[in-house]
Formats: sequence, C-alpha cells, structure tokens
Amino acid sequence: ARMSSLRAARADSFYHPPEWDPRVASRAEFVTGSKGWKAHPLRERAKKLDQGILTIRFEMPYDVRCTGCGNRIAKGVRFNAEKKSVGKYHTSNIWSFRFLCHAEDGTSRTDRKRHPHWIEIRTDPKEGDYVVHEGAARVMQTHRSAQELGVESLLDPAERHKREAHPLYKIEAAVAP
Repeated sequence: ARMSSLRAARADSFYHPPEWDPRVASRAEFVTGSKGWKAHPLRERAKKLDQGILTIRFEMPYDVRCTGCGNRIAKGVRFNAEKKSVGKYHTSNIWSFRFLCHAEDGTSRTDRKRHPHWIEIRTDPKEGDYVVHEGAARVMQTHRSAQELGVESLLDPAERHKREAHPLYKIEAAVAP
C-alpha cells in the first residue's frame, strides 16, 4: 500500500513537495528561492541584531523608582530589554539592558505612546553588580531590627543562647509543654 503525502509528512515531521529534488537545492533554497532561511531562528528577538542588539527577558535585580513617572518597580519584575555590549572591563563585557518603564496608573504621565520612559541598567564587572545608568534611581532597602519595628521578642537572651548552643535542648524545649 502506498503512503499518502499527508501520512508521509506526519511520519518524519517534514513535508517535501513532490517537485523538490534534494540533489539540486536545499529545502531553504527551494522555499525562498535564494540562499538562506526565510526567518532568523530567534525571530522577533533578533530584528536589531545587525546593530548588535538582542532582545532578551530581563529581571529587575533590585527595587528602583522611574524618574520619568515616579512609579516604583519592584525587584523581580520582568521586561523585554534590548541587550548590547557597551564596553569592556579587562576581558569582561559591560552589558547594557534598555527597556521601557511599564508602570501605568491611568494618567498621561505613564502613557507609553505619548511619554515613553526608557530605563537603562548596566553590568558592573568590577563590583559584581548592576548600575542604573539612566531613567531610574535605585531604592535602598533599610534593614531594621525587630525591636526597631516594634516586634517583641518571645525568648529572653539566656534562653535564646541555650537553644542556639545546644541543638538537643532546642528540640526538647519545642516538645515540652
């Protein structure tokens, strides 16, 4: 029994037109009529690759405040950013990540079409950190103790020291009523 072309395409996950001859031209040449593929493997992410810019998914490394609209952007928020190399520190690249502030609150100052706010963050290989280059300001987190926040300690210092020093005492104290 002869296999239909649809069944053959499903068998090897490729459709080969009947007029295509692999000895004459590759599938890419046959489809496009020229050398090379129709689309780049990275698709839309690579549309500015000729300028040295690749679109990536960037996650905010710390809290910042946008200088354009004043909204706060929290650590961990993800953006589609343009990544490009802007310099070197010894042999390490300094990468620039440029993206639009996405914080919208319904006012005209946060309208991306009329007032786009670009934020640029660069890597700092010397310090092993990220630096806000333009469009935002880093929000410093102040670490306050439990006493400063008004939280009462449940254990007195002597009891806490015993539990930290003796692991079995900690277990016994947790089990005992």
